[in-house]
Amino acid sequence: MKFFDKMNSMNRITKSPFLQTADGSQITLYTIKNANGLSAGILDLGGVIQSLSVPDRRNKFDDVVLSYQDPSLYLSNPMFFGGIIGRVSNRICQGRFELDGKIYTLPKNDGPNNLHSGPEGFETRIWQAATTSTPDSASLILSLSSPEGDQGYPGKLNIRVTYTLGDANRFGILYQAVSSQATPLSLTNHSYFNLGGPACSNILDHMLWIDADSFTAVDENLIPTTNYPVAGTAFDFRSPKAIRSAIFKEGEQLQYGKGFDHNWVLNDPARFSKKLMLSEPASGRMVSVWTDMPGVHFYAGGVIDQTVPGRFGVPYARYGGLCLETQFPPDAVNRPDFPSPILQPGDKFESRTTFEFGIIDA
Repeated sequence: MKFFDKMNSMNRITKSPFLQTADGSQITLYTIKNANGLSAGILDLGGVIQSLSVPDRRNKFDDVVLSYQDPSLYLSNPMFFGGIIGRVSNRICQGRFELDGKIYTLPKNDGPNNLHSGPEGFETRIWQAATTSTPDSASLILSLSSPEGDQGYPGKLNIRVTYTLGDANRFGILYQAVSSQATPLSLTNHSYFNLGGPACSNILDHMLWIDADSFTAVDENLIPTTNYPVAGTAFDFRSPKAIRSAIFKEGEQLQYGKGFDHNWVLNDPARFSKKLMLSEPASGRMVSVWTDMPGVHFYAGGVIDQTVPGRFGVPYARYGGLCLETQFPPDAVNRPDFPSPILQPGDKFESRTTFEFGIIDA
């Protein structure tokens, strides 16, 4: 692996109008660019990563995240493109949980279950934005207050998410939150990656490595049943392999997920370290994912809506992008055998996920 040649330019962050809502609110696009030319475009609507421009081995820059052609789709974000998900990412069985002796009910927006906290999640909210910079990085700081009872959850929650792009080609996300009452919390980002850029129709030839000895098996509604060893299964990515080589194998787990739509139980979960690596052979682009979260949900894009035009006016194909969502396991709030997502009053939640971009050798 090698890193990009550094150009003589300073980090910078700019902002520009993106969309005006029906009530006159202005949605702003913030663009962070580092000294090597990498750039990230982020909306104050949902904290959406709307673009992420990265060079290939020939120094050709392309966006490597999926986006909508129609800016107004970000107001509802039907495929959650690039958004901050909360309060709780992923699925909660039957849209209910018990906490401190009280039953809480949530919208059922995924069959019998709650998905990503409901139809009006954090990915559709306007966040307060501020910017800051250092000699070798620039940051966008987004803040949101979620009132007590929001989405059915207890407690008032104050959240801050900081996006930072530095000259080492690391794009970091820092999640921080405090709550007035005990509440479940599992924040993540829902970007869809395709490192091949617009010329690459799907992610099947991407190479993936996951530092995990087990994954979380699911039922037909994608609710966890048990953690299961990856050894001898299609879910074994402990050595890098092409997604194509595993996703079409026989088995009910791949049928349930229409490919991969599962949690991997990461090794050494408490330590911030490199837990995943994704690369695309034709372009040479690669990204290493560093995190301190206990799991990663790898969704291969098996149910991408193929009727919605993407960035260049053409709908994305099935498997047109993949998500690597660092988070607590699905339905952890109902599973005492899983890592607990409960944030207690007086405690401060803090977690980091960093995407480190580079080039693989030809």
